[in-house]
Amino acid sequence: MASYKIKSGDTVSQIAKRMGVRVQDIVSANPDLGNVNKIRVGQSLKIPAAKTGKNKGSQGPYGRTSKVEMSLMGKDGEAYTRGVRAKMKAGAETTPTPKKAKATKDAKSGRSAMLAKAKAKKAAELAKKKKAANNKKMALPKTLPKSKPKKTAAAAKPKKELTAVQKKSRAFFSKLGKELMRKGPAKSRKT
Repeated sequence: MASYKIKSGDTVSQIAKRMGVRVQDIVSANPDLGNVNKIRVGQSLKIPAAKTGKNKGSQGPYGRTSKVEMSLMGKDGEAYTRGVRAKMKAGAETTPTPKKAKATKDAKSGRSAMLAKAKAKKAAELAKKKKAANNKKMALPKTLPKSKPKKTAAAAKPKKELTAVQKKSRAFFSKLGKELMRKGPAKSRKT
Protein backbone atom coordinates (compact mmCIF):
# COMPACT_ATOMS: atom_id res chain seq x y z
CA MET A 1 0.00 0.00 0.00
CA ALA A 2 1.48 3.32 -1.11
CA SER A 3 1.30 6.62 0.72
CA TYR A 4 0.35 9.92 -0.94
CA LYS A 5 0.90 13.40 0.48
CA ILE A 6 -1.90 15.78 -0.48
CA LYS A 7 -0.93 18.90 -2.45
CA SER A 8 -2.85 22.12 -2.98
CA GLY A 9 -5.84 21.61 -5.31
CA ASP A 10 -5.98 17.80 -4.90
CA THR A 11 -9.27 15.98 -4.45
CA VAL A 12 -9.79 12.36 -3.48
CA SER A 13 -11.34 11.61 -6.87
CA GLN A 14 -8.37 13.14 -8.73
CA ILE A 15 -5.94 11.13 -6.63
CA ALA A 16 -7.98 7.96 -7.23
CA LYS A 17 -7.98 8.55 -10.98
CA ARG A 18 -4.25 9.29 -11.07
CA MET A 19 -3.39 6.18 -9.02
CA GLY A 20 -5.81 3.87 -10.90
CA VAL A 21 -8.02 3.04 -7.93
CA ARG A 22 -11.57 3.88 -6.87
CA VAL A 23 -12.59 6.55 -4.37
CA GLN A 24 -14.20 3.76 -2.33
CA ASP A 25 -10.85 1.96 -2.12
CA ILE A 26 -9.14 5.07 -0.75
CA VAL A 27 -11.93 5.64 1.80
CA SER A 28 -11.77 2.04 2.99
CA ALA A 29 -7.96 2.18 3.27
CA ASN A 30 -8.04 5.37 5.38
CA PRO A 31 -10.25 4.87 8.46
CA ASP A 32 -9.20 8.28 9.85
CA LEU A 33 -10.66 10.09 6.81
CA GLY A 34 -13.89 11.65 8.07
CA ASN A 35 -15.13 13.47 4.97
CA VAL A 36 -13.98 12.84 1.39
CA ASN A 37 -14.64 16.48 0.53
CA LYS A 38 -12.48 17.87 3.35
CA ILE A 39 -8.85 16.89 2.99
CA ARG A 40 -5.92 19.10 4.02
CA VAL A 41 -2.69 20.00 2.23
CA GLY A 42 0.12 17.90 3.72
CA GLN A 43 -2.24 15.16 4.93
CA SER A 44 -1.10 11.61 4.03
CA LEU A 45 -3.45 9.09 2.47
CA LYS A 46 -2.87 5.37 2.10
CA ILE A 47 -3.42 4.30 -1.49
CA PRO A 48 -4.20 0.61 -2.08
CA ALA A 49 -2.61 -1.23 -5.03
CA ALA A 50 -4.25 -0.61 -8.39
CA LYS A 51 -6.45 -3.36 -9.77
CA THR A 52 -4.81 -5.64 -12.31
CA GLY A 53 -6.25 -7.96 -14.93
CA LYS A 54 -8.53 -7.48 -17.91
CA ASN A 55 -10.70 -4.82 -16.18
CA LYS A 56 -7.71 -2.69 -15.20
CA GLY A 57 -8.77 0.94 -15.22
CA SER A 58 -12.13 0.22 -16.86
CA GLN A 59 -14.14 1.31 -13.84
CA GLY A 60 -12.43 4.64 -13.19
CA PRO A 61 -12.44 6.41 -9.83
CA TYR A 62 -16.23 6.08 -9.41
CA GLY A 63 -16.55 2.42 -10.42
CA ARG A 64 -19.62 0.70 -8.93
CA THR A 65 -20.70 3.94 -7.20
CA SER A 66 -24.47 4.38 -7.22
CA LYS A 67 -26.27 7.62 -8.09
CA VAL A 68 -27.30 8.04 -4.44
CA GLU A 69 -23.69 7.69 -3.32
CA MET A 70 -22.59 10.23 -5.93
CA SER A 71 -25.14 12.76 -4.68
CA LEU A 72 -24.05 12.14 -1.08
CA MET A 73 -20.44 12.71 -2.07
CA GLY A 74 -21.35 16.07 -3.60
CA LYS A 75 -23.59 17.26 -0.72
CA ASP A 76 -22.26 15.64 2.41
CA GLY A 77 -18.93 13.85 2.21
CA GLU A 78 -19.33 12.44 5.73
CA ALA A 79 -22.52 10.59 4.80
CA TYR A 80 -20.79 9.14 1.75
CA THR A 81 -17.80 8.04 3.83
CA ARG A 82 -20.10 6.39 6.41
CA GLY A 83 -22.00 4.64 3.61
CA VAL A 84 -18.82 3.28 2.03
CA ARG A 85 -17.61 1.98 5.40
CA ALA A 86 -20.99 0.32 6.02
CA LYS A 87 -20.84 -1.35 2.60
CA MET A 88 -17.32 -2.59 3.26
CA LYS A 89 -18.32 -3.95 6.66
CA ALA A 90 -21.32 -5.74 5.13
CA GLY A 91 -19.12 -7.22 2.43
CA ALA A 92 -21.00 -5.52 -0.41
CA GLU A 93 -17.83 -4.53 -2.23
CA THR A 94 -16.45 -8.05 -2.11
CA THR A 95 -19.37 -9.46 -4.07
CA PRO A 96 -18.60 -10.14 -7.71
CA THR A 97 -20.25 -8.33 -10.59
CA PRO A 98 -23.30 -10.12 -12.05
CA LYS A 99 -21.25 -11.32 -15.03
CA LYS A 100 -18.53 -12.80 -12.78
CA ALA A 101 -21.16 -14.31 -10.48
CA LYS A 102 -22.79 -16.12 -13.41
CA ALA A 103 -19.43 -17.40 -14.66
CA THR A 104 -18.54 -18.68 -11.18
CA LYS A 105 -21.95 -20.35 -10.79
CA ASP A 106 -21.60 -22.03 -14.20
CA ALA A 107 -18.11 -23.25 -13.37
CA LYS A 108 -19.21 -24.70 -10.03
CA SER A 109 -22.32 -26.39 -11.43
CA GLY A 110 -20.42 -27.89 -14.35
CA ARG A 111 -22.91 -26.42 -16.81
CA SER A 112 -20.20 -24.73 -18.88
CA ALA A 113 -18.24 -27.96 -19.12
CA MET A 114 -21.33 -29.88 -20.21
CA LEU A 115 -22.17 -27.29 -22.86
CA ALA A 116 -18.60 -27.31 -24.18
CA LYS A 117 -18.61 -31.12 -24.32
CA ALA A 118 -21.96 -31.17 -26.17
CA LYS A 119 -20.72 -28.58 -28.69
CA ALA A 120 -17.55 -30.59 -29.30
CA LYS A 121 -19.58 -33.78 -29.80
CA LYS A 122 -21.93 -32.05 -32.25
CA ALA A 123 -18.98 -30.59 -34.18
CA ALA A 124 -17.38 -34.06 -34.40
CA GLU A 125 -20.64 -35.56 -35.72
CA LEU A 126 -20.96 -32.82 -38.34
CA ALA A 127 -17.36 -33.35 -39.44
CA LYS A 128 -18.00 -37.10 -39.70
CA LYS A 129 -21.13 -36.53 -41.84
CA LYS A 130 -19.28 -34.08 -44.06
CA LYS A 131 -16.44 -36.55 -44.56
CA ALA A 132 -18.89 -39.32 -45.44
CA ALA A 133 -20.65 -37.04 -47.94
CA ASN A 134 -17.33 -36.11 -49.55
CA ASN A 135 -16.36 -39.79 -49.79
CA LYS A 136 -19.65 -40.54 -51.56
CA LYS A 137 -19.01 -37.80 -54.11
CA MET A 138 -15.47 -38.98 -54.78
CA ALA A 139 -16.26 -42.69 -55.05
CA LEU A 140 -15.84 -44.07 -58.58
CA PRO A 141 -18.44 -46.49 -59.91
CA LYS A 142 -17.32 -50.13 -59.90
CA THR A 143 -19.06 -50.88 -63.17
CA LEU A 144 -20.25 -48.72 -65.98
CA PRO A 145 -23.90 -47.81 -65.68
CA LYS A 146 -26.18 -49.81 -67.90
CA SER A 147 -28.10 -47.92 -70.49
CA LYS A 148 -31.74 -47.57 -69.68
CA PRO A 149 -34.15 -49.36 -71.95
CA LYS A 150 -36.01 -47.07 -74.29
CA LYS A 151 -39.60 -46.47 -73.47
CA THR A 152 -42.13 -47.83 -75.83
CA ALA A 153 -45.11 -45.86 -76.98
CA ALA A 154 -47.36 -47.86 -74.70
CA ALA A 155 -45.24 -47.17 -71.58
CA ALA A 156 -44.98 -43.40 -72.21
CA LYS A 157 -47.37 -41.14 -70.35
CA PRO A 158 -50.03 -39.63 -72.56
CA LYS A 159 -49.60 -35.87 -73.10
CA LYS A 160 -52.32 -33.56 -71.95
CA GLU A 161 -54.30 -31.94 -74.70
CA LEU A 162 -53.98 -28.13 -74.76
CA THR A 163 -57.06 -25.95 -74.63
CA ALA A 164 -57.85 -23.53 -77.44
CA VAL A 165 -56.72 -20.52 -75.34
CA GLN A 166 -53.42 -22.21 -74.50
CA LYS A 167 -52.81 -23.01 -78.18
CA LYS A 168 -53.50 -19.40 -79.23
CA SER A 169 -51.28 -18.08 -76.44
CA ARG A 170 -48.43 -20.41 -77.39
CA ALA A 171 -48.70 -19.42 -81.07
CA PHE A 172 -48.74 -15.69 -80.22
CA PHE A 173 -45.65 -15.82 -78.00
CA SER A 174 -43.82 -18.03 -80.47
CA LYS A 175 -44.47 -15.53 -83.24
CA LEU A 176 -43.51 -12.61 -80.97
CA GLY A 177 -40.26 -14.31 -79.98
CA LYS A 178 -39.30 -14.94 -83.60
CA GLU A 179 -40.03 -11.31 -84.50
CA LEU A 180 -37.91 -10.01 -81.62
CA MET A 181 -35.04 -12.31 -82.59
CA ARG A 182 -35.20 -10.99 -86.16
CA LYS A 183 -35.15 -7.28 -85.07
CA GLY A 184 -32.32 -7.70 -82.55
CA PRO A 185 -31.83 -5.88 -79.22
CA ALA A 186 -33.84 -2.72 -78.59
CA LYS A 187 -31.99 0.56 -79.11
CA SER A 188 -31.86 3.03 -76.23
CA ARG A 189 -34.03 6.11 -76.52
CA LYS A 190 -32.43 9.52 -76.76
CA THR A 191 -34.02 12.25 -74.67
